[in-house]
Amino acid sequence: MKAIQSDLNEKLLQQEFSSTFESEKLQLQKCQEIAQHFVNLENGIAVLSDLQNNRSYVYSGKLADALGIFQEESTQEIESIWEEELFAKLNAEDVLQKHLLELQFFQFIKTIPFEEHKDYCVVSRLRIADNPNQQTLLHKMFYFTNPDDKNVELALCLYHFDFLNSSLHHGMIINTANSSVIHQTEAGNSAFLSGREKEILKMIQDGKRSKEIAELLFISINTVNRHRQNILEKLRVRSTVEACSMATRLKWI
Repeated sequence: MKAIQSDLNEKLLQQEFSSTFESEKLQLQKCQEIAQHFVNLENGIAVLSDLQNNRSYVYSGKLADALGIFQEESTQEIESIWEEELFAKLNAEDVLQKHLLELQFFQFIKTIPFEEHKDYCVVSRLRIADNPNQQTLLHKMFYFTNPDDKNVELALCLYHFDFLNSSLHHGMIINTANSSVIHQTEAGNSAFLSGREKEILKMIQDGKRSKEIAELLFISINTVNRHRQNILEKLRVRSTVEACSMATRLKWI
């Protein structure tokens, strides 16, 4: 999970920000108001991450009390864009899927006109870990870009109980203006690795070595090794053992 989060962290924080202080301040204030209104209305948790300054503002409703987190005060500032105290209460695989979806959302938002950025968000269903009642949270995340450099400046995450407790989906990127689904985790995240990469990873999991894989697939050992390296780089892991473990948990192989 840390590998995908690290990749997303790098892309979010290493943008070339160039907006003016006044425009940053106005957008931050606007989003802070949205976060506070959400918490007051939904009894949820809102996390507003300032990507330029690598800090977050956490607004806690009664959901935080139920989970036993963010108890110091109803509004607090943390020196990170990650709400690790909340992630620790959630199913680790769901959090991994959430981060992967957000990474894909970041890449997608860069491909559409700036004026349409506000129409899109990520929706994720997150299981609460070690919960006998099988309670889940519904998470929505919005990226806010600035008009000067078109970079993603703020990320607003909204959490509340998933009262419907539906297992129909785990996550998606949606257009809130016309209800279209841009990407779903079940259908789309498995494409994070190519078909050949998944084939080779499954063979590695079955104990086959590069020479044997090359013979079975009628490709060179150099090609097999290049695929192996691509898999490690994509998943940001150090070994094929870790890659197999992650891909299995995500049901990619």
